[in-house]
Amino acid sequence: MSAPMNTRLPSKDIYHFTIRSNIYQLVLLSLLIFLPWNTNTVLDIVSHTLWSSEILMGTILISNFFIGLYISQKSNFVKKSVSYKIRATVKGAGFYSLAACFFHVIAVLYGAPFFESVPQTFHFGALLASTAVFPGLCILGLSVSSWVRIFSQNGADLGPESVVQISALSSIVGAWIGAFPIPLDWDRDWQEWPITCMMGTLLGYMTGLALASVHLCVRYNQLRKQKIT
Repeated sequence: MSAPMNTRLPSKDIYHFTIRSNIYQLVLLSLLIFLPWNTNTVLDIVSHTLWSSEILMGTILISNFFIGLYISQKSNFVKKSVSYKIRATVKGAGFYSLAACFFHVIAVLYGAPFFESVPQTFHFGALLASTAVFPGLCILGLSVSSWVRIFSQNGADLGPESVVQISALSSIVGAWIGAFPIPLDWDRDWQEWPITCMMGTLLGYMTGLALASVHLCVRYNQLRKQKIT
């Protein structure tokens, strides 16, 4: 039986920062994805899939790194030694790399080309790891119990943890839905592997950010009213 989501009221600073960071990512990703569409520029995911995915990955990674940095300043992480922080960063980078390889293998098992399009498949795996795993590494760190609590027991705290939970699941669902147009006989450029899966991942991640923001706003106001009364 899953535990209910934590109903502890987050601090006002964390609440406002989480909403602002979600909006920032939504606006920035929307500009990077939709404005260059069919422009044949380096940001066009159809004509320059690898370059554009690297730019989008970099945007997501840098954004979540600074989000995690701010959250860590509010926790006991800032009290840790420099050597501990370095080890945690190296381990986090290692887990992110393993996640990218894991999603690469999963994509191949689900029908992605084994010998052909290896760079494209790995870029898809890295993109999915950037949206589904890296934000969790920045917020949760390497604590196995925290990952289990959030993804197996539905015990995410209201705030950044709930954003991590919702956006990660939405990214995975989006990547899965993105595979549906590939086998259709439409002969479109954007049906080439892995463009639709990348777009599904990105749109799923953005949908998760939007849903998490709405959820956070509604629950925060409900809990604050209950606290006042």
